[in-house]
Amino acid sequence: MAGCLDRYVCEVALKVGNAIVAIAGLFLLGCGLYLQFGGVNATDNLLEFVKLGDMKAFRILASFPIWVAVFGGVVFILALVCFLCTGSKISKPFYCCYSTFLIFVAVAIAFVVIVLRLAANTIESNHFQEVELLGYDFTDKFQLLWMKGVIEDTESICQLQEVVECSGFYNYQCQVPPSNFTQEEVLTHCPAQHKIYFTTSSLTTNIDNATLAEVDEKAGWSVSNCLEDEREFVSMGCLSTLAELLYRMGNALFIPGLIIAGYLLVLSLIASYLTCCSLCCV
Repeated sequence: MAGCLDRYVCEVALKVGNAIVAIAGLFLLGCGLYLQFGGVNATDNLLEFVKLGDMKAFRILASFPIWVAVFGGVVFILALVCFLCTGSKISKPFYCCYSTFLIFVAVAIAFVVIVLRLAANTIESNHFQEVELLGYDFTDKFQLLWMKGVIEDTESICQLQEVVECSGFYNYQCQVPPSNFTQEEVLTHCPAQHKIYFTTSSLTTNIDNATLAEVDEKAGWSVSNCLEDEREFVSMGCLSTLAELLYRMGNALFIPGLIIAGYLLVLSLIASYLTCCSLCCV
């Protein structure tokens, strides 16, 4: 009788735990839909509501509302299925798969937030000019990817500069005329200057509207807006800006990430106990 009571209590606890996860998924789904269809002030209103308005990392995340909605929807559906399977006729195989899956997810989350926290400490010691993960310096790799993006997918790099509010790879790299960088370095790291160069054949500080319109027409997107961003954020290179974002995320997500991992681990342990109960026919 005691064993049956323990099993009943554990099943109720597991259902409650999954219900909480489902509510969290539904909240993320709602946030994503609001960001997508809520108008121009949706991001500011939502981040103010959840008290995250000063976190640039979350503002960047909010610029991908569809992904937020999809992730929230997947979490909601999975949690709802788990809720319905708990205590059902298929509970025996479900508990086994569920507990194993949650252990992997909990370990993965804990690993990611710990690595981010270690990276944040390293980034701070390097004054936001290098990105190291687990002792490996990724700065050169990031720079090669940046140069490749500027040359092969210029529009996407411009969009990244706009979202992150940065200019070029290093600080003041897109300053024209260049001071600490060569013309080649400017052209391979500054997307707007790279695109304009193919029309004017020179780096430019002052360019007339007619020439900009010609460049925009040839590119098929607004190079002029990209140039404006490069000038506005010229002192903030994307390496240091992204390093600062990684630093903030590493610190901000460490405790919440460990709490979420611990929460999933508890659910996994409950499911493991229920697996034992099912196998022993308690």
